[in-house]
Amino acid sequence: MSELPVLSVIIVDFFKAPRVIENVKAALLQKGNFEIEVIVIDNSCDLRNRNILQELDGLPSVTIVFNYANKGYVDACNQAFYLCRGDYVFLVNPDITWKSSSVLSRVVATFSSNHDIGIVGVRQENDDGTTPETVRSFPDIVTQIARRTFIRNLPWFKSQVKEYELANFDYSVSADVDWIQSSFMAVKRDVWNGVNGLDSRFFLFMADPDICYQTWLKGYRVFYQADVLVGADGKRCSAGGFKEVFFSQALRFHIRDAFIYQLKYLFKPKILSREFYDKLT
Repeated sequence: MSELPVLSVIIVDFFKAPRVIENVKAALLQKGNFEIEVIVIDNSCDLRNRNILQELDGLPSVTIVFNYANKGYVDACNQAFYLCRGDYVFLVNPDITWKSSSVLSRVVATFSSNHDIGIVGVRQENDDGTTPETVRSFPDIVTQIARRTFIRNLPWFKSQVKEYELANFDYSVSADVDWIQSSFMAVKRDVWNGVNGLDSRFFLFMADPDICYQTWLKGYRVFYQADVLVGADGKRCSAGGFKEVFFSQALRFHIRDAFIYQLKYLFKPKILSREFYDKLT
């Protein structure tokens, strides 16, 4: 009789300890034919936040690591991966809420029945009932600049931004996608190893389109699963236009990481995932 698969839920915390507590306890209630472990990496470097998270001490299959410096989201995810045993790795934001006890089992079923799928993301619903835009096409530098400035309203730029943001994407329908946000992202361990995890040159952003692009390169699909739902708080630390750059450190990190991404793919064509996949296979 084969051993049960292990599912590793990785949560990187930055001053969201109360929601992390709720998240972890709900994750441990997920039902299915698997083992589950939860790894929390706390980048807050804050005694109060740490004391709240101490409530998780002693819970079965939960590991908490308190970093003494903010390593950034990307390095913290990689740090957690080296501690986990999972056949499937779930990157889960602290604010995620589990809408049912079958979320993990249904995602694993998708992997099991589609061996060419390497990454799965699911539908999200904000606390206010809205649907966050978690799916995008692969970015380019012109669009990244345009969407944060007034030129996004000029005709040509407007169409480019609309294409990047997938303004007409139907979140009620499952589909292959270019990339999906890592706010809830499931990755096969073999795929993670094959692309060497998240690129540590990124600090907070852009590691998700990068790992998705690399996954397509390896001949695996990135899949958005619409029939699985999780909740989120709806707060985006990257939100804002040009003026907010002067007030938001997170937004400055977004710009920094976006330029690193563009340099990495400077001579790579901007292509649609399905077209890319068909050429590879």
